[in-house]
Amino acid sequence: MDIRAEVWSPLQNTAVWLGAWLHGLTPTDDLVDALLDLGGSGLTDVLRDLRQVTRGVAGEEPVLRLVLSGPGEAPALRAGSAGAEAASVSGVGALVVRDRDPLTSHILVPDGDGDWQWFTDDLPQPAPAWLSPGEADQLLTRATEEAARMVEASGYRTDALSSPRLTVGTLSDFYDTPGLPGAVPPRAAKLFARADRVAAIVETVTQRLDDHRIDPQLLGLWRHIRAARMAGVAYAVREFGRLT
Repeated sequence: MDIRAEVWSPLQNTAVWLGAWLHGLTPTDDLVDALLDLGGSGLTDVLRDLRQVTRGVAGEEPVLRLVLSGPGEAPALRAGSAGAEAASVSGVGALVVRDRDPLTSHILVPDGDGDWQWFTDDLPQPAPAWLSPGEADQLLTRATEEAARMVEASGYRTDALSSPRLTVGTLSDFYDTPGLPGAVPPRAAKLFARADRVAAIVETVTQRLDDHRIDPQLLGLWRHIRAARMAGVAYAVREFGRLT
């Protein structure tokens, strides 16, 4: 199993860059460069269409949001819809883009090779959790502390990772690349950094050290990592809208 695919997704940064661009906070050239770095080059072909469907969208909800899923957790998209089925098959998540029609959503699903599928759904999507950055950070922190206690209670030790709360520096550059637009609110950036740190812990123990003795304690963090990333994207894009 590819642990990295479960704890990190380029869709997080892709969603933030798109949100900043749709609200006029980052130039097109910078967006295109970021998409190329993130492996989302196929989105460059539909930027004009995205601008068109989101023009005039109003309300407090963010113009786009991130949907991630994992083992035992279906994507939060309308059950049985083409977008939900495509997201389940791809396993890498989706972007939900709002339309001027409040009942219409556009579901963008990457295939992992740079191409994207676009689905338009005229029925309401499931309501997301709408966690605030503080709530998501608190849940992730509590889950991490509980996992750390369980690991320590098990007597687990390794020379390469002396504490389950420590991350490995060699992974930091990967999780930071290719960065985020300058308009990202500090609260969202902090939440992304927290999710990256916990993701690095999980990947280090299970993948880099090839040690699976404490998988049950660490893998339970996946859901909280995904929730933090989705909450951070929703908050950032909502704040972009308030700046314009």
